Amino acid sequence: MSVDTRLQFDRLPAVAPAYVRALIKRGGRLPEGGTIPDIEAEVGGVTADPANLAEYRRVCGFAQGDALPVTYPHILAFPMHMAVLTHGRFPLKLLGLVHMRNAITQYRRIGADERLDLNVAVGGHRQVHNGIEFDLVTRVRDERGELAWESASTMLSRGGGTGKRRKKGGDDESAVENARYATWEAPADIGRRYAHAAGDYNPIHLSALSAKLFGFPRAIAHGMWSKARTAAEIEDELNSDAYRLEVAFRRPVLLPGSLMLKYRPGGEGIPFVLTDPDGNTTHMQGAATYL
Repeated sequence: MSVDTRLQFDRLPAVAPAYVRALIKRGGRLPEGGTIPDIEAEVGGVTADPANLAEYRRVCGFAQGDALPVTYPHILAFPMHMAVLTHGRFPLKLLGLVHMRNAITQYRRIGADERLDLNVAVGGHRQVHNGIEFDLVTRVRDERGELAWESASTMLSRGGGTGKRRKKGGDDESAVENARYATWEAPADIGRRYAHAAGDYNPIHLSALSAKLFGFPRAIAHGMWSKARTAAEIEDELNSDAYRLEVAFRRPVLLPGSLMLKYRPGGEGIPFVLTDPDGNTTHMQGAATYL
């Protein structure tokens, strides 16, 4: 398959220059009749840094173990995400992109000390009522070249949409009837703590002051922290290491905040919904589905 732009790295690229490129980028719209070109980035022989992995476990609530948390390869690949999304040929502005959905497929447990090859790709778009969506796809292969993990992050660039909303039902509470419950706090500094562990220093997560510049009354939690914290909560309930963990981000979690997770283990997986303590506001909904 032909790729418009291929970026080959011999080590994970630095993130700081990508943030500079994001800040100074002008424009941010697709050209008339155009789309997002195919851009891929590759790097081989990546291993998790033990200190960073331990910090990530603490921030997200994962227990210590000899395998990577299911969401951690997303963190390993984050510098590659930034390289692709701030490349000169990528037409949209990184700042302002909204993470709408994330689907991770773990084909097997990945050892914490494994050497991994990472591939990140983007290309094409879909028009929706309030802008355009595109998928940022990440694939992780082991030293034998076998696919061990992959994900698709669906991103929204607001503006220039169709204006036509698709019919959409409400949140499906029936999936978590007779659910188990867990509650936890999202402290005011969780955005900064997660940013330090994950490398994602989007200003909407760091402080009330910086979040207000983008229209939020207070800082909001990273969506991938909410997903990781949920994955940590249900980890012991899973009866297979091979599963798809898919979520839709509904409404942001304002910091500080309190959260309630409702989940229902079953034969095919574990559906769940993350809400406020009263169950009136849904922040995230999804499921772990066995392969």
